[in-house]
Amino acid sequence: MKKTIQYYQKIFTERFNSINFVKFPHELYEPIEYALKAGGKRLRPVLTIMVCDFYGNNMEEAMNPAIAIETFHNFTLVHDDIMDNAPIRRGRPTVFNKYGSNIGILSGDTMFTKAYEFVTLTREDKLPAVLKVFTKTAMEVCEGQQLDMNFEIMPEVTMDEYMQMIFLKTAVLMGACLKIGAILGNATNEQCEAIYQFGEHTGMVFQLQDDLLDTFGNEKTFGKRIGGDILDCKKTFLYVNAMEKLSGSERIAFQLLYNDKTMDEVEKIIKVKEAFIKNDVIADCKSTMQKHHDLAMEALAKTGLKPEQKAVLQEFAESMLVRDF
Repeated sequence: MKKTIQYYQKIFTERFNSINFVKFPHELYEPIEYALKAGGKRLRPVLTIMVCDFYGNNMEEAMNPAIAIETFHNFTLVHDDIMDNAPIRRGRPTVFNKYGSNIGILSGDTMFTKAYEFVTLTREDKLPAVLKVFTKTAMEVCEGQQLDMNFEIMPEVTMDEYMQMIFLKTAVLMGACLKIGAILGNATNEQCEAIYQFGEHTGMVFQLQDDLLDTFGNEKTFGKRIGGDILDCKKTFLYVNAMEKLSGSERIAFQLLYNDKTMDEVEKIIKVKEAFIKNDVIADCKSTMQKHHDLAMEALAKTGLKPEQKAVLQEFAESMLVRDF
């Protein structure tokens, strides 16, 4: 099944890499080229063209919207890195770290605009439906980012609040990628909704695994510094789960530890990881991931795809449970 996704990856990557994003003024567009040609598996746009092909045998119809999705996704990363003060992305300096925050902001804005430019190249009869999904998703991703920023100054965050944030910030984009592909492949409304639900739940798994990898992953394969969320005092699933389990003086001590920005970085990461392990947050995170995976499989069954096509998407979803990148 991996060969199927690799087939579409090759097609999309070759098309995407053939685009020259650099033009005048060079200072604005070079960072865009740097961000967009940084590599990565291009999973979101690949899902778009693959699902379009599954339903309608017409992947070319989805190519420009797929390019738009990849451009939009990278725009969010450029701005997220500025807001998070993240120095590394995919094993390289982040755009703002290399070019400065002001250029990072402006280049990111331009990427957002370029994304819409590619969306407008959608075939006319499908453009309103695709634009509706794309715009709704773009708004939701920004809403999720704002909630994430709100959490930085909120003394307490509930698990429901956290799950709503990652749903908006991450899951809806995965759902939109698949739904846009289905729309362009002439799937029915019911099939479009089912594959959207599949994507949303798989996106939830992706983000929860991201939380795990940020603390317990390998920097070389993950592409970002390990322990970054801890050092930035970000309220992840691991943190919220631990806080829900702790009480009294232990809870206060853990909260003070997690929010301490003066402690030696290595020491803080070690101590927080020890607290996470002691409170069994890894098992709870994996259990929540499994619940969303099961819901994704229920949705997949309603997509109307052929068994061999469902098998490709099932394997993709299962890979999110165990990924290390």
